[in-house]
Amino acid sequence: MSTSQDVNVDVASVIEAVSGTLVSASETPPAVEPRGVPGYRSMRLTHLSSPAAAVEGRAGPSSIVVISSRAELERVASAGAGADGPGLVIVGKDVELERTSAFTAVVTVEEPRLALARLSALLSNRPRARAGRHSTAHIDPAATVADDASIAAGAVIAAGAVVGQRSVVGANSVIGEGARVGSDCLIHANVTVYDGVTVGDRVILHSGVVLGADGFGYAASPVGAVKVHHAGSVRLGDDVEVGANTAIDRGTIDDTVIGPRTKIDNLCQVGHNVLIGSDCLVAGTAAIGGSIVIGEGVIVGGNVAIADHVTIGNGVRLAGRSGVTKDVPDGETWAGFPARPYRLYVRSLYLSDRLEQMWEFVKRRLKAQDG
Repeated sequence: MSTSQDVNVDVASVIEAVSGTLVSASETPPAVEPRGVPGYRSMRLTHLSSPAAAVEGRAGPSSIVVISSRAELERVASAGAGADGPGLVIVGKDVELERTSAFTAVVTVEEPRLALARLSALLSNRPRARAGRHSTAHIDPAATVADDASIAAGAVIAAGAVVGQRSVVGANSVIGEGARVGSDCLIHANVTVYDGVTVGDRVILHSGVVLGADGFGYAASPVGAVKVHHAGSVRLGDDVEVGANTAIDRGTIDDTVIGPRTKIDNLCQVGHNVLIGSDCLVAGTAAIGGSIVIGEGVIVGGNVAIADHVTIGNGVRLAGRSGVTKDVPDGETWAGFPARPYRLYVRSLYLSDRLEQMWEFVKRRLKAQDG
């Protein structure tokens, strides 16, 4: 149900993809051929190589190397390139171009990492699923699956579920009753989308993702915990990506909502009734409690824990391993446990590192007074 394909692009396609400028070492556009190497216009590029590979001489003339810092450029340039070096080097516009004279062709860009992201898509040769339905997949007659979708071995599409155009449902994945998966989605193997969950267009769900399990909700009683049955669901906006083994719980009454273009890393927990805005980044092993509101453009560092019923403002940054116990205003950076504004956190570290020195000072003063 999948196929690999060879990738082969020319320099012009690369320049267009990264919105770059082809330059020479003297910072003037090449009249015909950069570095005097004939045939650059017909040069075929097939893959990305890392700066480390270029330093070690493993980046051949059909490769592209993206260099994101001056230190990397120094290492690669010092190693020497020559005819066996990378066919194309991409650097930021602020680099010293005289250090690039050893390379066959150089393209400058505003943001090297953004160029890397775009090239990683252009040059991807990972297997791509073909439209069709594996003979071992079970698709309920009451489900609606686009003709050009790809349904892999062992997948289950329940009654009333919808799978949109060109979407891929991987092996042994389950799309529950009444769930809706948009167009151009990639659902990897062993994903569970519970009943009633809505997934937008161009969403990526990695293996082990669970959308729509009940949240951790119970009421105390004389005979123990009584389960709160969850009537809400989960809604993912367009262009969301959810990492492997992440769980997003359904809402108690209202839906749990993940905004467009938000990216959630592996091994994260998103509790019931959570609202996450657009364009957020949530790093691995983050634990987001119930009924939390997270604004737009928020970055949540790795292993951050956020207590129930907290509001995180727009543009907030939460440093890794922080424990957030109260609301964070728009645009602020917080760190520590309990989390607090970054300047206060750094000052507390500064003072705690000097506690012994301060105690010695106090002891000397007390001794002097007693004397």
